[in-house]
Amino acid sequence: MTTLHQLNIRYVPLEDRLLLRISGKDGAEYRFWLTRRYTALLRQALNREIDRCGGRPILAASGETTKMFKEGAFEKPFDEESTRYPLGESGVLGARIGVNRQQNGNLRLDLAPQQGQGISLNLNRPLLFMFDTLLSQGIAQTGWNLASDEASGSTRVH
Repeated sequence: MTTLHQLNIRYVPLEDRLLLRISGKDGAEYRFWLTRRYTALLRQALNREIDRCGGRPILAASGETTKMFKEGAFEKPFDEESTRYPLGESGVLGARIGVNRQQNGNLRLDLAPQQGQGISLNLNRPLLFMFDTLLSQGIAQTGWNLASDEASGSTRVH
């Protein structure tokens, strides 16, 4: 399992796909291309897990999440100095998603191409919220009209 260092998601209009970049503390960078369909499936999986954790407002208000925001979690530029690309420098097309709840309550999120190696992420509740937020920001750039499903089972803050 990769020890997460940074996440980055951006829309690439020429590909009409999102590019997910994950850097590990070991300096490796994993790149996944997310199609509209794959992104919708990933969003559904994340929504189910967020609902199990009490919803977005609960995750957003936690002390750990607040601390990450105060430390500038969304303001640090993505480290561009990776020289190792275990899945290839151009990345792979995301095709498989695995979601498993671990005994410690963390989420194990497995992302992989149709065949071959992928990556497993260990997401605690604040990291789950951050990952979901980054995905939402990426989706907002696409014009894909994917519903965020923030209201499905999650309480909205008024």
